[in-house]
Amino acid sequence: MRIKKKQKLLLAYTGAVLLPLAVTVTYLNAFAHDRYQSASVLLVKQVGDTAVSETGGLTALLGVANTSGEDTNILKEYITSRDMVEKLDKQLDLRKAFRQDGDPVFSLASDATIEDLVEHFKKVVKVNLDEKTMMLNVSSQGFTPAFSLKLNQAILQQSEGFINGISNSIALEQQKYAQQQLDEATAQLNTARHNLLTYQNENSTFDPQAQAQAVGTLVAGLQANLAQLHTEERTLLAYLNPESAQVVAIRSQIESVKKQIDDENGKLTSPSNAKLNKAVADFEELKAQVTFATDLYKISLASLEKARLEASKKLKKLVIIAEPRLAEDALYPRRIYISATTFIILNILFGIGLLISSIIREHRE
Repeated sequence: MRIKKKQKLLLAYTGAVLLPLAVTVTYLNAFAHDRYQSASVLLVKQVGDTAVSETGGLTALLGVANTSGEDTNILKEYITSRDMVEKLDKQLDLRKAFRQDGDPVFSLASDATIEDLVEHFKKVVKVNLDEKTMMLNVSSQGFTPAFSLKLNQAILQQSEGFINGISNSIALEQQKYAQQQLDEATAQLNTARHNLLTYQNENSTFDPQAQAQAVGTLVAGLQANLAQLHTEERTLLAYLNPESAQVVAIRSQIESVKKQIDDENGKLTSPSNAKLNKAVADFEELKAQVTFATDLYKISLASLEKARLEASKKLKKLVIIAEPRLAEDALYPRRIYISATTFIILNILFGIGLLISSIIREHRE
């Protein structure tokens, strides 16, 4: 009875453990193709000035303190994205490179969809992030050393283009807005200057305000002259007859000076639009527009230069810490590891099965 139980147990163990293990080992050694791995280490670094770090070594040299963790995480997701897979498929024909006849477990099916290709890509391309240094370790597998190297190099190339595209688009967007403001300010300044020049040409005057000041100075001189003539008139009347020739001559000069003063004052103020006060007001308004447009142009120009400077500081660069190399030994599949793991798991499952079987048998009895 015990012999039969041992025979049944041995038969069950053979069917549940040894036979699946033999199938696994046979497949790994007879059908599974060797896979080679190439690896590289990346760092997304901001191009702008980096503050001097208190830490030394490679961290200070590469400016890790100036590394954007957000950009690194974005790049990590991008490397295993469908967009990356589609680009690499066009460049390297991934469907053909990931397919090996006679190895359905570790190779891509011949009728694989794009979703299947993406899932398989995630199995053979691993991206690990070091949270402390924000460095990305990118490893790629291939059925030949040359393809694993080529795949890793292509990933680096696409990653660099992706990072440059993001930083350039942000920089161009900032500069585009600043350039638009500058263009508007330039157009406004040109219009204001054109209006001022047109006014000067149409009125044949360079500066009405200067003319008004000259007229004011002339009037002041005439008034001083008029006051002197009045003094001379009073002096002559003190000992001459009002009808004398000298008094009449002085009074004639006085009337002439008064008329000239009135004429000059008429140039300054009058309801007529051609008078200097209206010209000065119009000219000052045009000058104010030019001054305002000039100040606005200066501010816009400074804003553009600032935007360019800020954009250059925010540019990102993909730094290759470790270049991918051509593999010499096949790292996958890990036959011993898989065989040992399979053996342990099968034994655990077999033990659980025995335990459940004994419990059921006890309840029956």
